[in-house]
Amino acid sequence: MVTMTEDQKTKAEKVFGGIIRTSNNPANPFNREEHETKDRSRLAKALIYSFLGGIGLILICTPIYNLFVPLDLRIDFFNILTAYSGILGPFVGVIAGYYFKN
Repeated sequence: MVTMTEDQKTKAEKVFGGIIRTSNNPANPFNREEHETKDRSRLAKALIYSFLGGIGLILICTPIYNLFVPLDLRIDFFNILTAYSGILGPFVGVIAGYYFKN
């Protein structure tokens, strides 16, 4: 394991703009498990919010698109929503169930 000297820590703090957290710093220990859990949670939330944003985009843009195109080129709102949810819904469901089971 590589340890940093005090001079290296000071230089790194100046470059990164804060206290460098290392496992051998008893005043400010780095908890890897907690950090990984937070990362997974952020990733899962980003995926779910993206999925909901896509549904919102469909809800807003499909009627607007249908206003400006001829009758034979219109998109059936319920078919596109069903296809979107059918393709991405299971992935989002698995991720939501796994990461937010607490």
